[in-house]
Amino acid sequence: MKKILFSVAALVVSFAASTAHATTVNFDSGSSKMNNPPVVKPGKHQKRKVWVPAHRSHGRLAKGHYVWR
Repeated sequence: MKKILFSVAALVVSFAASTAHATTVNFDSGSSKMNNPPVVKPGKHQKRKVWVPAHRSHGRLAKGHYVWR
């Protein structure tokens, strides 16, 4: 009898845990939120890191890496 009650209690607890949802608190109406913030592109002369794939440099194999350009 105790084994059945224990298994039913475990089933109830697991069901309650799976149906529980974390609630989020919103302090404003959402009008000030930005769903898609604008992407700020670097300026014309501002350097940025770019990925350079693997290539041959001076006859040697260079692995892919980031460089400032």
